[in-house]
Amino acid sequence: MHSLTRPIWQAMSEQEQEEALYHLLSTLPEGFTLEHLQRFERYGQQFVTGIFDSKGKEFVFVPGDTVTLGWNNGIGQMDARTREDLDEAMVEIERTLSEADELLNTLMSPVREVTIAPMLVERYPQSIGWIEVTLADLDPEEDAEIIAELHSFEESGLNSYEVYEDYRLEREGEQIRIYLFDETEQFEDWSADHLQPSFSILNEDEWEYLYGGGSRTLFPWGDSFDYTMNVKHFGNLDDSSSNHGSENSSKKQLYHLELPNVFGICFLGDPYQVELTVDGDHIRAKGGDGGAGICGGLGIVLGYLPVATYYRNLYEDALEWTELIGYMHYRRIIRLG
Repeated sequence: MHSLTRPIWQAMSEQEQEEALYHLLSTLPEGFTLEHLQRFERYGQQFVTGIFDSKGKEFVFVPGDTVTLGWNNGIGQMDARTREDLDEAMVEIERTLSEADELLNTLMSPVREVTIAPMLVERYPQSIGWIEVTLADLDPEEDAEIIAELHSFEESGLNSYEVYEDYRLEREGEQIRIYLFDETEQFEDWSADHLQPSFSILNEDEWEYLYGGGSRTLFPWGDSFDYTMNVKHFGNLDDSSSNHGSENSSKKQLYHLELPNVFGICFLGDPYQVELTVDGDHIRAKGGDGGAGICGGLGIVLGYLPVATYYRNLYEDALEWTELIGYMHYRRIIRLG
């Protein structure tokens, strides 16, 4: 499998691809099954991959590649609307548009060439800090407060209710989901409980490759912001009358940035949330900043800058594991090369 690079994989017929993936099954942990091949298309790219199942969780095959990652460009390729929004945001942080190139480059990972091994990748991220349970999992005595609140929540018109670092209730249509907070204090303790043998967590190079699909632009779709999207916290960007309507619906809405990318992988697409990457002993959060830019009133471009492919939060080293896990997610991978 180590020779299955992206160019080789894409030159194969679908029958050859399927045969290669069935051959792969013998090397995977017990319980993996190959469900089907599926074609995905996003941002002008298309790709055929295999969908695997392991204990109810979907994984996709992603071939290896040698790619250039990182970003050191400026605002020159942005369209007029993006530059205008960026100009307004720069005023908010008491800087000028002429300083935007320096700011953006400071917030991105450095340009480098890396070789990525083929891997199986979990399609959907899972929360680290919040663990879903059922009513049957709750202890009538120890969890009496949660059970009582659950009954009140059922009768209320609320979509969500949270007690800080304790429990959370979420309404999805007719269903109410119950989440308990995970109190592990160190990454090592958490990983020992959640990562079975053969499974790993993405490193930063792998995350940027999977998220951007090998694109060399600021965002996976280009260097300008896409104002046709429906994004969380802002709603439909091209329809100001419905900017916040989607946030009040009891039915879960799928936003554009939550849709599968070219590899068939679904990302959070929400600056308030982040995804865990691990390089040796270094933990890095990708895909968000905890919502700092949006909370700071910086608008859509800087507010959503953390969903840029190569974004790095300059202040994340100041945060402890326990301060991150409430909004941090993870996805498991199996490296094949």
